[in-house]
Amino acid sequence: MSLAKHPHWREKHFHAFLLERSDIPFAWGTNDCALFAADAIQACTGIDIAADFRGKYTTQLGALRTISKLTGGSSIVDAATYCAEKHNLTEHTHPLMAKRGDLVVIDNAGTLIAGVVHLNGREVISVSENGLVRLPIADLNGQPNVVRAWSI
Repeated sequence: MSLAKHPHWREKHFHAFLLERSDIPFAWGTNDCALFAADAIQACTGIDIAADFRGKYTTQLGALRTISKLTGGSSIVDAATYCAEKHNLTEHTHPLMAKRGDLVVIDNAGTLIAGVVHLNGREVISVSENGLVRLPIADLNGQPNVVRAWSI
């Protein structure tokens, strides 16, 4: 099942959200990859899929402890899966099936991070120390960089 999106979510809500957040750097507990993805989804749907995580941590160690406490796991995959399952999001059978605005976990040079599929449909957008970053959904050989994806 998908979350109901606002009318004109692509042109209005998602685009405005990306412009607003373009230069805001990564910050644990306020603008890390998980909360950025959840904020993007909230901009498009009005639903905060990460409400259980908000205000619970301000450091990487705190994030890992919160993930462990809420999910029993230890990674961003566990956090994303928890949020997706709580909101009955359907996981794509293949990560390359992810569409614009979908929640994803992507391998970024050996580090798994959360993000959402960009409006162009070919990249994942997430947050870095310098603001937003675009990451290719697949490598030059067509192999997916996205490891998990859920329909929004």
